[in-house]
Amino acid sequence: MGDLLARRRELVSARAELLDRPDVALPGVPGHVVASWRRSIAGGVDPAMIVNRFHPDLDTGSRLVRCARPVMEQLVEQVAGIGVCVALTDHRARLLVRLDTDAVIARSADVNAFAAGFGYAEGAVGTNGVGTVLESGLPVHIVGAEHFVEQLHDYACAGAPVRDPATGRIEAVLDLSCRAEHSSPLLLSLVRSAAARISDALLHDRDPAQQALFDAYARTESRTRRAVLAVGRRTVLANTAMQTLLDAGDHAALTDHARFLLLRGPGVDDRVDLPSGTRARLRGAVVPVGGSVAGLVAVVTLLREPDGGGSAG
Repeated sequence: MGDLLARRRELVSARAELLDRPDVALPGVPGHVVASWRRSIAGGVDPAMIVNRFHPDLDTGSRLVRCARPVMEQLVEQVAGIGVCVALTDHRARLLVRLDTDAVIARSADVNAFAAGFGYAEGAVGTNGVGTVLESGLPVHIVGAEHFVEQLHDYACAGAPVRDPATGRIEAVLDLSCRAEHSSPLLLSLVRSAAARISDALLHDRDPAQQALFDAYARTESRTRRAVLAVGRRTVLANTAMQTLLDAGDHAALTDHARFLLLRGPGVDDRVDLPSGTRARLRGAVVPVGGSVAGLVAVVTLLREPDGGGSAG
């Protein structure tokens, strides 16, 4: 406990120094914490108290929650010996569901507005195991006074992103929170593993058409370094090369054209003029499932740049 109190005094002093001198170096504080503190200061977060909003319109019965709940329940069983909150948020840091191992930690979470419906974005609450994950894109372990807001200095949290297995985008954050004196590096390991299991559950929770399209997209993407686009009735998948190839307007136009091509037959080799003046070529195939069409997977190349210069297609 003495080491914990000494570390807390050290961190509180470092944060006070940063508030007085925003450009000061803080070698005794982890780099990801300092970066988060700086963002919190720039965002005008009040270090003395939690100020966050309640969002009454969240979908707590979504596919994401359905896939996450069994994993969260298993986590509760794994950490049942200590007071822990297991929380899932959406990609905007809004809490969808929270499970608790005991009533004491549940009351503490409620007091700190860490409850279903409330937002825990870094721009509102400062450094924490939800908002800081979304800002950094990485798992984090925030202990005691590493939190920017003093109201959270008695707690520790470990958070990890839950990524869409098809696009790689962060769809949610899974967080474990407890008293600081109960914190352990094991929490970060547990939450990272659990977040990966939720992503895997999202991957397998697809209807047959979505699964067929994803499988065809994955096979095509593994065989080329070029831009790959997959378009279904309600689904769009694009690898990194595709995401950086076109601007938003051209990307939307190409997606619409790909949906039109779903009606054209099994093989696709088409050229389309896009709003910016760029001309693109789609070469690929329609993906069948049962007696219907799941979507289209195509490799995309540019044939003409907006300024009229040519590029190899």
